[in-house]
Amino acid sequence: MELLALHSHSPFRTNLFPSHHNITTPTREPQLRFRTRTTNPPNPTLLFSDNQQQQQFWSAQQEFDLDDIKLSEDDDGGDSSFLSLTEKPDRNMALLDDYEVEELDYAASCPPNHKSGYVAVLGKPNVGKSTIANQMIGQKLSIVTNKPQTTRHRILGICSGPEFQMILYDTPGIIEKKMHKLDSMMMKNVRSAGINADCVVVLVDACKAPEKIDEVLKEGVGDLKDKLPILLVLNKKDMIKPGEIAKKLEWYEKFTNADEVIPVSAKYGHGVEDVKDWILSKLPLGPAYYPKDIVSEHPERFFVSEIVREKIFMQYRDEVPYACQAFLQVNVVSYKTRPTAKEFIQVEIVVEKNTQKIILIGKGGKALKLLATAARLDIEDFLQKKVYLEIEVKVKENWRQDEGLLKYYGYGDGFIRTRGAHFLLNGNPYYANGFNAYWLMYVASDPSQRSKVSNAFQEASRHGLSVARTWAFSDGGYRPLQFSPGSYNEQMFKGLDFVIAEARKYGIKLILSLANNYDSFGGKKQYVNWARSQGQYLSSDDDFFRNSVVKGYYKNHIRTVLNRYNSFTGIHYKDDSTIMAWELMNEPRCTSDHSGRTIQAWIMEMAPYVKSIDRNHLLEAGLEGFYGQSTPQRKRLNPSIDIGTDFIANNRIPGIDFATVHSYPDQWLSSSNDQYQLSFLNKWLNAHIQDAQYILQKPVFVTEFGKSWKDPGYSTYKRDLMFNTVYNKIYSSAKRGGAAAGGLFWQLLTEGMDSFRDGYDIVLSQNPSTANVITQQSHKLYQIRKIFTRMRNVERWKRARAMRRGHWQGRNGGRHIGN
Repeated sequence: MELLALHSHSPFRTNLFPSHHNITTPTREPQLRFRTRTTNPPNPTLLFSDNQQQQQFWSAQQEFDLDDIKLSEDDDGGDSSFLSLTEKPDRNMALLDDYEVEELDYAASCPPNHKSGYVAVLGKPNVGKSTIANQMIGQKLSIVTNKPQTTRHRILGICSGPEFQMILYDTPGIIEKKMHKLDSMMMKNVRSAGINADCVVVLVDACKAPEKIDEVLKEGVGDLKDKLPILLVLNKKDMIKPGEIAKKLEWYEKFTNADEVIPVSAKYGHGVEDVKDWILSKLPLGPAYYPKDIVSEHPERFFVSEIVREKIFMQYRDEVPYACQAFLQVNVVSYKTRPTAKEFIQVEIVVEKNTQKIILIGKGGKALKLLATAARLDIEDFLQKKVYLEIEVKVKENWRQDEGLLKYYGYGDGFIRTRGAHFLLNGNPYYANGFNAYWLMYVASDPSQRSKVSNAFQEASRHGLSVARTWAFSDGGYRPLQFSPGSYNEQMFKGLDFVIAEARKYGIKLILSLANNYDSFGGKKQYVNWARSQGQYLSSDDDFFRNSVVKGYYKNHIRTVLNRYNSFTGIHYKDDSTIMAWELMNEPRCTSDHSGRTIQAWIMEMAPYVKSIDRNHLLEAGLEGFYGQSTPQRKRLNPSIDIGTDFIANNRIPGIDFATVHSYPDQWLSSSNDQYQLSFLNKWLNAHIQDAQYILQKPVFVTEFGKSWKDPGYSTYKRDLMFNTVYNKIYSSAKRGGAAAGGLFWQLLTEGMDSFRDGYDIVLSQNPSTANVITQQSHKLYQIRKIFTRMRNVERWKRARAMRRGHWQGRNGGRHIGN
């Protein structure tokens, strides 16, 4: 929008676990407790209010190796493209069985005093985090050995009762000195756990000298340490004298800011019930996130690899150096369910050196055979099935530094990807409701005003908004980001650093625009003026797209922003998954060339340049959606504007990952009545969603839309009607697996920002009717994400079942087999 002024995996049911993994809950014994500060827990921030509260349910799935199942080209058993949903648009809930449909309606029967929430279990290596998590769940889900760093991924364990559900993140131990990319990715898991938590449990080792927990909290929850309830658990009390316990409790009472300190023996279960009671007192009211008979969302493959890794720790503790033990990787290469034979499981162990491989294999393969036997017995006990286990050791040098391999091995990076006409987040469908807030960096550059940014993200999160679009440019003029080509304002850059860090805290993804078509915040005109001051003869602001010197300035800005090291998070922008996408320019226009060739050539040059620096993030061009010469039959849909862009041709360029559309009927068709504007809006959105789906085969985001309260005849009802029109088009497409992935209204403000009001602004607390429309859309898109993820799992399960049925029929001469 042109600114007119610059303003100062398989969830497991409990009965699948063999009895020897059950942990007997010990009798509770009297505990010493010290309350170190008396504070009331903050009111939970709920995504949805009343009967629209956020609910997450996951269905159980049978995990099969898909090598034996013929999948379509777009469903390879990895990140599903969901194109099959488009081919059969009406199946929706038909794929879900009665049990799963019942789960979706669970909230209706949820007890009013039911509590549920997330708990981050933090601590340095080998303090007993896995042990206490296993005790609380009552199942062995995490590896427990005397070696540090045995937990790598966030082991999601679910502890449920009739009136509660606590979801435990058993995180990798805090690593103060990060030697490898593996360490950094493991620490991302820790920070993610803390950010999502409703309360934090920090474990310390009672056998060691008392020490402050500031570093653990800083790594685990960052700035949230002052906002979340914190319990300090003094573990391994069974290994020290009672008198020593009292002294250490007194020390932690005096020198830490934990809400409470509880001594426990996680190994024997002493004090664990007191920890559970404390957690339950801090969890918010709300329905369960998962069915009550599920204790983990991880698939069978995951636990197979964990069992093998545990056996390695146990068998080779005296033979293999710790560096080899802690930093080898175990992958389940193949997992085949065979109806008339043993389960076939193929595992590879990855090490960095050939000497490590020799030790693991042993003389004549004896050591590896012992490992395979021990692991097989535990896997059979765990799965309650007979198993044929095959283990192979491979050498991959420096795999801990190979980011591609680390992502392949399951250290999820949280980046949004595209596949076909859909967004994916960690392999699951991604739809988002969001907002524009161009002012975020500008306001955050003044530390005294940063609370406005925090308030905006907090309000957005409460209403289910999960994507924000904002400027990563301010060229020349008053309080710029870029004083002159290559000369940057560090204070403004720190403002953008803060915006990214704060968005990360609230789980909001960012689309960052790199330049402006218009004069506000400098725009292409400022770039052209800079070049003129260096002797370049330029006749038009549109020479921004043509002149090599100007393009050099712009490329330098791209390089500087993408390589920026965030002073708050310690992460380069190009490596930060908080950023969803880069935008080449806000609404690029070239009115001096109506053919569209100029902007086409510019995008073709800039897209690969961005990708040469940053392969992690998505890229979009910033287009409004006007049709051009490539689709003359579509040009009649354009309002009477010819700006030199081409929705189809521009978005077909390699490197442009998704299409964007803007819509301002009240601006573009200001002389038309409301009915005509709504009719235009319907046709405009229909055309772009269809073209994204069938021609571009890329996702489409409505990255700007709104209605101004300054328009003659404006009413809240008319604005809500306009918002609902846009939202219904997005939802209608999304629920059928179409290309529309979300919408971002223009623009979100918070209270006390009157100087930024442009007519399209929305302060959620002051506009309850529109806020409700926005929240409803957030809820609907969230439900689609949840259901499509489950549909994908159910579809894969049904295909596997059909394949197994075919095998049985083939072996029995085609006779009818069972039901």
